[in-house]
Amino acid sequence: MRITACVITCLALVAGTTVYAQTTPQTQPATQQQNQEPRTLSDKTMSSKLQQDLSKRNSSLGNSTVNWYDAGYGYYGTYSVNNQNFMTRYDRNGNYVETLTRKEWNDQLPQATRDAFTNSTYGTQRVTGYWEVTDPGKKGSYYELSDETGKTSRVWSDGTGKFSNQPGTASPAPRP
Repeated sequence: MRITACVITCLALVAGTTVYAQTTPQTQPATQQQNQEPRTLSDKTMSSKLQQDLSKRNSSLGNSTVNWYDAGYGYYGTYSVNNQNFMTRYDRNGNYVETLTRKEWNDQLPQATRDAFTNSTYGTQRVTGYWEVTDPGKKGSYYELSDETGKTSRVWSDGTGKFSNQPGTASPAPRP
């Protein structure tokens, strides 16, 4: 009888834990949210707000198509003007953060930039996309990477050699 009561109690605990685990919302750690796959921006009001702001900031945008994304930490739009690719970032409230220009990851980049990446914790991954901040007075970059399994990750550099999987604000450019 005592064993039966013990077994029933154990089964009740296991069943209760299982129900709790299935009904408790699961949240991702912040670093996973920051590095999640960007989604097409579905909020038409925000998309419109961002488009209006970008059009005011960039008169050469003209009729270029801007693809808007929700990256979890904020929004960004990608577009091309005169065969040059750009990315403009906004925070979660739709406030402008910075604009970046896509560059080829090759020997034409400064050796210090390539060395900083190689010496970072991400240095063993392959760079599949590289973008530099182009706003006057700011310095920073964004990397799209692929590891040995083909998994994509996104990394930010503040321009001082500090790398993170979370974007910050671009640091001021060093004074000459």
